[in-house]
Amino acid sequence: MFKFFLKKNFCDGWDNFFFLVLSNAVTIVLLAGSFFAIRFAVTQNPYLAAIAFIICSGILMVSLFAWGANAAKIADFRSASFPLFFSALKSVWKIGFMSGSLLALVLLIFRFAIAYYLSIFFKENSLFNLLLTAALGWVLLVSVIALQWFIPLYFLQENNGFKKCLKKSFIIFYDNVFFSISVFFYNIILFALSCVFFFIVPGLNGLLLSSTNALRLRLYKYDWIEKMAETDPNFANDRDKRNEVPWDELLADDMESLGPRKLLSFVFPWK
Repeated sequence: MFKFFLKKNFCDGWDNFFFLVLSNAVTIVLLAGSFFAIRFAVTQNPYLAAIAFIICSGILMVSLFAWGANAAKIADFRSASFPLFFSALKSVWKIGFMSGSLLALVLLIFRFAIAYYLSIFFKENSLFNLLLTAALGWVLLVSVIALQWFIPLYFLQENNGFKKCLKKSFIIFYDNVFFSISVFFYNIILFALSCVFFFIVPGLNGLLLSSTNALRLRLYKYDWIEKMAETDPNFANDRDKRNEVPWDELLADDMESLGPRKLLSFVFPWK
């Protein structure tokens, strides 16, 4: 399943390359504006810098949320468009700004808490403070990995508000730990490539497309479990049976839609 995800995500990114680049241009402008706003705030007051970071994070998340609608379209083999981006802005700006601001606030709290406990450890050689710092670090890492599903959940499943997206993000993580970590490391590689290419490609929107593609395919598992539970009420609680997912069968339609896609077809699409 993971191998097919890698292939599909690459193909989707390649097929929408120019749209992705233009979309990332918006993100780059927001990142640059945020950098200069926070930099200016730092020279004025450290507390003002924290406020600027929270506000800028909220604005950036609004853009990512709006692009999430296109990511869901692309993942579903449909065409993306800029009108969809602008129409999505009207409906997602509240949840986007709230989630971005809260995430920034939580990151600041963790940053100061970890720095505080580490300073005490170096002053007093307290093992307890070192363990507490490590625990905070693990909680932060798990949260970051789980929250890669937050925006995709909003667009791939209907009636998902802030609380449902947050709850389901952690449910999916704990039910698919190895898969979530694998996608996270793949996204780290994409992030490194983005840094090399100045976030032009794949960029933050490319990372969002990756998470959306991964979650869309993974959700087939839960459709299958729900279907099997109709004939066997205890199926959902049987972990051994739940793990025997027939991925070849579940991904058959997607594999057919994607096609063989040989290497030459990427360079010479008419062949």
